[in-house]
Amino acid sequence: MPSDAASGVPKCILLTGAAGFIASHVTNRLIKNYPNYKIVALDKLDYCSSLKNLNPCCSSPNFKFVKGDIACADLVNHLLVVEQIDTIMHFAAQTHVDNSFGNSFEFTNNNIYGTHVLLEACKVTQRIKRFIHVSTDEVYGETDMETDIGNPEASQLLPTNPYSATKAGAEMLVMAYHRSYGLPIITTRGNNVYGPNQYPEKLIPKFILLAMKGEKLPIHGNGSNVRSYLYSDDVAEAFDIILHRGVIGHVYNIGTKKERRVLDVAEDICKLFGLDPKQAIDFVQDRPFNDQRYFLDDQKLKKLGWDERTPWEEGLRMTIEWYTKNSNWWGDVSAALNPHPRILLVNLSDDDEWFFQYGYRRLSRVCSEDYGGSGLKFLIYGKTGWIGGLLGKLCNERGIVFEYGNGRLEDRKSLLEDIRRVKPSHVFNAAGVTGRPNVDWCESHKVETIRTNIVGTLTLADICRDQGLLMVNYATGCIFEYDKGHPLGSGIGFKEEDKPNFIGSFYSKTKAMVEELLREYENVCTLRVRMPISSDLSNPRNFITKISRYNKVVNIPNSMTVLDELLPLSIEMAKRDCRGIWNFTNPGVISHNEILEMYRDYIDPHFKWENFDLEEQAKVIVAPRSNNEMDGMKLKKEFPELLSIKDSITKYVFEPNKKT
Repeated sequence: MPSDAASGVPKCILLTGAAGFIASHVTNRLIKNYPNYKIVALDKLDYCSSLKNLNPCCSSPNFKFVKGDIACADLVNHLLVVEQIDTIMHFAAQTHVDNSFGNSFEFTNNNIYGTHVLLEACKVTQRIKRFIHVSTDEVYGETDMETDIGNPEASQLLPTNPYSATKAGAEMLVMAYHRSYGLPIITTRGNNVYGPNQYPEKLIPKFILLAMKGEKLPIHGNGSNVRSYLYSDDVAEAFDIILHRGVIGHVYNIGTKKERRVLDVAEDICKLFGLDPKQAIDFVQDRPFNDQRYFLDDQKLKKLGWDERTPWEEGLRMTIEWYTKNSNWWGDVSAALNPHPRILLVNLSDDDEWFFQYGYRRLSRVCSEDYGGSGLKFLIYGKTGWIGGLLGKLCNERGIVFEYGNGRLEDRKSLLEDIRRVKPSHVFNAAGVTGRPNVDWCESHKVETIRTNIVGTLTLADICRDQGLLMVNYATGCIFEYDKGHPLGSGIGFKEEDKPNFIGSFYSKTKAMVEELLREYENVCTLRVRMPISSDLSNPRNFITKISRYNKVVNIPNSMTVLDELLPLSIEMAKRDCRGIWNFTNPGVISHNEILEMYRDYIDPHFKWENFDLEEQAKVIVAPRSNNEMDGMKLKKEFPELLSIKDSITKYVFEPNKKT
């Protein structure tokens, strides 16, 4: 098929969105048919793409996979130069119309800005001989039901929904770069495509999976909307022909004159599954706007030598056969099977174990592995903090994919960029101002404390709520003090539903305030940490390390948190989707003297200390300190194996560090 056209035979092709539905079929075809072509597949592995779609390519020496986003200009420029790219086939896009009604900004970012980044990279590097831009028939807008003449390529663009509007906008940029800078552009506009590997938010795979489950097939409106459908192998051949025979500067419709109502499609699927359409079909509320018909003139592409090969009945049968054998290909797709799905565009891909932050890497035989994994990917804030650092270490030890956030908590835009970049399953907030070296610092830095502890925490919680993400928030229990209802030594602890009664320090005041506000966010799991302790006795933030270095200490029983035992439980709580407020302390209380006695017995037999009372302490500190007992029954019920504070300190701190 290759010809010595003016643009030359491709040597190295960059396919964007290569792990998606249509692009993966094109990639697999090119790898199979053109072993002399080097294929670089770029994909950010969004919810509707999968490395499994590229399994046929992985053992090929001329194939390289790069995980990355087309919106990253540095990466795109790097790839064009280092990989010596001479041809681009640009498939990457957000494509599901239902999603565009709920998150149109993400469509603008992916479909317009991403395309702009690619075009600018081509202009700057000046090495691209052919840029095939993949658009859609929806840019033409609705076709009159009475006409038998399809939209030719020269038709006016009249998009009617946010998705098609962004695709039309991208086309305007493509056209401008061709005319202004001479970029060698070819544009395609295609009808609906169906076949193996398609994410089941789309009509045909959704109906197939629902029929397999014995559930009703939801049809928007009355089902009279008309669409044209092409089988995936036929479409892959069309792109093969356009790649090698298409004329620079031209647009090509990839379509068929064979049309079907949505109701016809549902009835055909019912027939193949032996279902009664009257019982199996459910008519539901229509989209905000649902074009009645898209109809293309397909003659121009046929003149290049392409024609539809797969009859509808055969293609549908093969598609059903594939989904029957691969029903778990996409994992849990229950959300996509809803009549009006709103898939969050930051959802974690099943393949996110391949994520890399700095650069990219080659895939070889590993593509045949099971990509199920843990299904977890954490976005952690507080990299330089004690708890944040320990949490990252825990994730490494347990093989959990994670990244630290780059954004500042009070900067909403930077947090959204973190979530877009990382696509986490959960967000952990271990960031906050506690004071340098202690909470007294907050008394003279109130604005900074408010900015992080209140504004930043609320901003992150709000963004996570919008994105459907659980946020685990490491808070504090230093918002209570012993009172008449919870007297010292009574064993009556403050419960999760109790309101804070201690605002003696500005730090505690901000923490109490933000906790109350976070009660309104159902997506937040608030963990009240108190006087944290760990097995690292060299860490100055460790409560045991702190009091062992003081000249004098008070002697008051308090609830405390042994991080070695409880921090892993916070990961488990995220897995269990725990929400609301939790007293994140070991059951019971322990006093300063009891801890220092254990320190003397296990670590330093010559260790000595002195006590002073609260009045004396007040003379050497700026802000009062919180002393309290937290009720630990809720956490103990969730984790019955949880040790008491004294047993936990013995097991996790003093036994491993024993020197005497």
